[in-house]
Amino acid sequence: MEHGPPRRRRARPVADAPIDALLVGVEDLAKGWLLALLEQTPLEQAPGILAADLTRDGPRICEAVVRALADDSDLRRLEPGGALEPLASRVAAIAGASDPEASVRAVDALQAVIWSALRAELRWPDADQVSDLTERLSLVCERVRAAALRQSPRAESAAREPSAERQPAQPLRVTRSVPAPEVADRMAEEGGVAPEEAGPAPEAGPMAEEGGPAPDGVDPLWVAAIEDEINQSARSGHPLSLLLAELEDGDLVRSVEPDRESSVTFGNFAQAVRTAVRREDLLACETETRAWIIARETGRPGARALAMRVGKAVEEAPAWRGAPLSVNVGVAVLGEDGHDAASLIEAAEQGKFAAAASGVRVMPQEHGEGNEPPSAG
Repeated sequence: MEHGPPRRRRARPVADAPIDALLVGVEDLAKGWLLALLEQTPLEQAPGILAADLTRDGPRICEAVVRALADDSDLRRLEPGGALEPLASRVAAIAGASDPEASVRAVDALQAVIWSALRAELRWPDADQVSDLTERLSLVCERVRAAALRQSPRAESAAREPSAERQPAQPLRVTRSVPAPEVADRMAEEGGVAPEEAGPAPEAGPMAEEGGPAPDGVDPLWVAAIEDEINQSARSGHPLSLLLAELEDGDLVRSVEPDRESSVTFGNFAQAVRTAVRREDLLACETETRAWIIARETGRPGARALAMRVGKAVEEAPAWRGAPLSVNVGVAVLGEDGHDAASLIEAAEQGKFAAAASGVRVMPQEHGEGNEPPSAG
């Protein structure tokens, strides 16, 4: 008989974790986290909380934690060297933490908010499910806590900088989207993005180098996420596509509508895009009128089917001044249009410009679809 202290097993992913609603509501989680930070922070230190940075990065951090509950590959992205480790390390600076203890309290507040949201989704929880979720969430937040602590000296120096010198970047929020039931049914009928119909895998090539220069105007963390997906695609042999959806006449809406009314229109656009994509896809709102989609295990036919669904969903969104909203979508496929994040981003941009200039929602591609007629927008 063996003696000694029992060895605690590693908390395994919880496959049945009720994360769908949390993935859709990551912005609400970020708001809850901000309120928790404000509640636990002394009043004289409250200005150190970077609310603008939390608005930009908070939903991504919440989404990364939620996704890691059910998938070890998502957990590894939060570990040292992972694509999302730099994002997790931002927790200390966002919370205005000037010492390691404050960094730990910031992660504890995030963990409490997510746990509260999880409990609200557990309709009939049993003891094992609650135990598994508790252990897994603790493990995931431990990865975030470690990343934050590695950056706590930077957070201390950043907290001493004049707040007027901090310029918040454009909001870039990455989420997974859960399609509405009727959209899911239509997706199943079309089969446009099913892995078995996704098209050929990209040709083997060199692994993407993470941490390279980001294209102008694109968040480096989003570029790192694309590079990470490229590397995974190269290892698995599955195809990968990148889509860019941009709302037409966004500048016009912004110029003629008050902020409150225009924000409703832009919110309708973002929600329409969310309902059109699959849960396994990654969605990033670069600005109020531009959304990027990483379509996993999806080649050109599936990517074009996804682009058409996005266009239709936007058209079916609430109209603006009596006219339906319209969107232009650019599609880039790994191996055919580029082999790294920069080239895929550029190809998707060019496809979007071509769609806008031609008046069609999605431009036909020459790669295997040269004879297919364009789909009218």
